[in-house]
Amino acid sequence: MKFSLALIALFCVSAINAKAIKDPSPFAQIIINLVEGLVQSLETNIPDWDASASLEKNVITVVDKKLESGALPDWKPDAPIEENLVNALESYIRSLKIQDLDETKTITENLDAIVTDFLKTVPFPSWFTKDDIQMLHDQMVQNALEALKNIHYPGFDVNKSIDDNVVALADAAIAEAKLDPKASSEDAVNEIIKQALSMVDLPGFNPSNTLEQNVADILANLLPF
Repeated sequence: MKFSLALIALFCVSAINAKAIKDPSPFAQIIINLVEGLVQSLETNIPDWDASASLEKNVITVVDKKLESGALPDWKPDAPIEENLVNALESYIRSLKIQDLDETKTITENLDAIVTDFLKTVPFPSWFTKDDIQMLHDQMVQNALEALKNIHYPGFDVNKSIDDNVVALADAAIAEAKLDPKASSEDAVNEIIKQALSMVDLPGFNPSNTLEQNVADILANLLPF
């Protein structure tokens, strides 16, 4: 698993009006602690990432740095903002090299594969049977799909491919951002990032919190115990 859990938590992004966070059970807390360790390890490998800063601030900082240096994947200065945003998002998702992730498959199919991959890394007690693990898998996938019903931007569909949903998110964020035609690429992208973060409503997710806190809070809501 190459930080596959982040994707469960980052099938997207955000929630200014975050739902209430339930208290995790002792076993759920063990899993959350395991994942927090993975998040901390990941963050140390992201250039310009500040683990103590909010997710929104970090995303904007990382993107701005890459824009300034001309290192943003597939970004073409003369291309339309929508084309650039879609290309950059798709390139970034591919660069994560998440095991079993397939951008051409649906979100539902990818969730199934990612949760399966994640559960293989969990140190379950010896009395946990294969059936127990399968039930946990099914419940986590179902909880994730229920949470994703809170995403309301036009074109979002868990039964469409990740690529199709990236295009829909880019279109919706650009439409809602009301960009100033004279704005610089950096200002335009920053506004689009903020808009995209405000369009998704997942239980326990808040762009003003750190990545680690978001992952922990989302997991607390996804785990069925």
